[in-house]
Amino acid sequence: MAAALRILIVEDEWLIAADHAEHLRRAGCEVVGPVPSVEAALDSIAREQPDSALLDVQLNDETSYVLADTLREKGIPFAFVTGYGDSSLPPRFAKVAVLQKPTNQALLAAVVLKLVQQVSTPKGR
Repeated sequence: MAAALRILIVEDEWLIAADHAEHLRRAGCEVVGPVPSVEAALDSIAREQPDSALLDVQLNDETSYVLADTLREKGIPFAFVTGYGDSSLPPRFAKVAVLQKPTNQALLAAVVLKLVQQVSTPKGR
């Protein structure tokens, strides 16, 4: 049996994070986190080596852009999840998938499938 893909969830709103985690687990993914901040996410990346990530853009008083840059440098595919729309993203993220909040299960699964297709082999396995 193939190992489950590890998906990092970075979301500061607990109910949304729990909902995303539940949908991903049902889809057969292993959830890393959820974590509410860039610092916690960077720690999770170092320890857990996720295969891909879902990033809330606005995390309390910080954005996830630094985290997105780090994921890109490490070759870890990611998508943004935001209530602000993709027009608020810096131009360097123009080609990154964006999910609008609130997100439904089918759309979340479709974006995760797209991310999974960018991962040839789950890390650490």
